[in-house]
Amino acid sequence: MLTNIYLFTGQETYLLDKELHRRRENFLNKFGPDSIFQFSLDNLDIWQIKQSIYSSGLFTTKKLILINGLPLDALTKLGEDKNNELTHFVEAFIKAEWKIPDDSLLVFISSTPDKRLRLYKFLEKNANIKEFNQMRTNDLEGFVKEELKAFTIDHPTIHYLLTKVGSDLYRVWSECDKLRTWATVKDKKTIDEAMIDYIVFGQVETDSFLLLKALFTDQRKAMHILEKIQEWGADRNQFVGMLYRATKFNIFMIDLDESGVKDSKTIAGFLKMNPWQVKNAYAEIWALKVNKKNIETFYSHLIELNAAIQTGKYPDTYFWLGVKKLINQIV
Repeated sequence: MLTNIYLFTGQETYLLDKELHRRRENFLNKFGPDSIFQFSLDNLDIWQIKQSIYSSGLFTTKKLILINGLPLDALTKLGEDKNNELTHFVEAFIKAEWKIPDDSLLVFISSTPDKRLRLYKFLEKNANIKEFNQMRTNDLEGFVKEELKAFTIDHPTIHYLLTKVGSDLYRVWSECDKLRTWATVKDKKTIDEAMIDYIVFGQVETDSFLLLKALFTDQRKAMHILEKIQEWGADRNQFVGMLYRATKFNIFMIDLDESGVKDSKTIAGFLKMNPWQVKNAYAEIWALKVNKKNIETFYSHLIELNAAIQTGKYPDTYFWLGVKKLINQIV
């Protein structure tokens, strides 16, 4: 095991970035700004990376070298010259058994590395790997409770917030920060569902699911949700994209249920969706199945509406009115 080489990986970027920030701050405080070297795919200068690892520091006794983006993920493609340079770099280090100076701490950062690559396989066997995975339910609830510890918030309200926001920690932290700021300004001691609905309403993706949930059971409520989304100044392209995604999710969930897959956690795994969102949506599966044809019709009409706007048949300003008409057409 190579004690001064690390691989930071995992899809929970909030925790990963927090750990990087902690290490940077420690090096900055102990050894000064000249001790930190940072590289990414945008400035992947192999020669400079070698220099930072092997050259003696003039003003520092320790060095922290961060290389963000390596090992490459499966979707990243480099130009031929850069790819050849990177290949030579990897081969040279493996041949030298990665014997880097003791005063250098080398950290590779890749959230979803391609595990077929030689670099990843070598690091997997020889480096210290720290995985930053998404939190489980209890840990997420504890995270929210800690972020909002200055206020009273009960367990059902925390669960309601997570159902509305999702499990991405950056998003959870951002919404907790908004709630904390609002409650402080308004001198509120308790955070309840009404405050969450008011402050967190601007989350377009979540609101797309709320809209669809009401669409076939309470059209007046669906219209109100749509108007609130419009009032908050949601970007049309972002909203229609989220509405597409939410509608397809409902269609896929119905298809899985009809195929005998009836466990919400299993469905979440199939669709790679937030488990809270799936559990909440699957509780209404009976209503969705009854309205399957309506959902499919709404989806196809939404595609037609967006295409008509994109081709200039209707102006951009017609979009919100067009969606209202689609809602009114549902029987």
